[in-house]
Amino acid sequence: MKVVAIGRTEILYSSILEVKKSGHEINLIITCDEAPHYLKGADDFQSLAEKLGAEFIKTEHIDNAEIIATLSKINPDIAISVNWKTIIPPKVLECFKYGIVNAHAGDLPRYRGNAVPNWAIINGENEIVLTLHFMIPELDAGPILLQRRCPIKHDTRIGEIYDFLRKNYPQMFAEVLDGLEKGTISPREQPSDSSLTLRCYPRLPRDNEIDWTQPAIQIDRLVRAVSEPFDGAYTFLGSEKLIIWRAHCASSPSPFLGVPGQVAQRYPGTGEVAVITGDGFLTLKEIEIGSQGRMKATQAIKSAKVRLGMHITEEIIELKRRVTELEKRNGMRK
Repeated sequence: MKVVAIGRTEILYSSILEVKKSGHEINLIITCDEAPHYLKGADDFQSLAEKLGAEFIKTEHIDNAEIIATLSKINPDIAISVNWKTIIPPKVLECFKYGIVNAHAGDLPRYRGNAVPNWAIINGENEIVLTLHFMIPELDAGPILLQRRCPIKHDTRIGEIYDFLRKNYPQMFAEVLDGLEKGTISPREQPSDSSLTLRCYPRLPRDNEIDWTQPAIQIDRLVRAVSEPFDGAYTFLGSEKLIIWRAHCASSPSPFLGVPGQVAQRYPGTGEVAVITGDGFLTLKEIEIGSQGRMKATQAIKSAKVRLGMHITEEIIELKRRVTELEKRNGMRK
């Protein structure tokens, strides 16, 4: 098959190589700016295109005249897509004999949209389903071609799911292209019942801030859902941002009274720190604060008389105090 590759990430990069290895021809690679945590960027795709003798286009708008003209010249059979930023319009979809096969890290028709693996952990799912489907103008609604399942356990972190994606998607793309060419794979239409879908919207870095009033299990899920390769779940120790990389739920040995965010116990032997949540304790194992790098929780939290989280009123009072001091100093200099 004559193949066009569209999108970003190291998963697309590896998929291109696997598709090429399985005997298909890569004619064009289309990409755009990468996100900070991606292992492969536009320069890598350009070098790969040169190595494979394929054309290369970097653009933020896939429906431009240059791309349409290039596709018309190539007359490709099919495209593979990973993490393109926008819905691909009909005039581009129509350029391919078979269509565009998209990688979606979620069970369809459930879990359509953005940041699906992160949301699946946060939502307490026991598995995530990798899906290859044909693209149509509606988001993640095209016919399903192939699916594989990855279990989510009580301690599964988002990095482990991404390892599963990196390992499986290239093989899945090669299998689907081979199957379509040989007629051994038949697309399966998704149900049209909208009640079966769960729309996932984008996540922002500020969504990683911990709300200590939530149940411990929910905070633990957040920690696991935004750990490496993402920026990590965070709270505040005083006015310093404290990132929590490793934690686990814990039960209190006895009834207690306390405010969420309060440090309940330090364990110098293990380096762990127990913090009160909305319904129990979250035990912090590995944290990061400032420019000091990662460390055991007790290295940063040196007292049980500490409460984590930003207290807006206290911060405002402190800022007003500092402003007053600066005004007095400026007045003295005058």
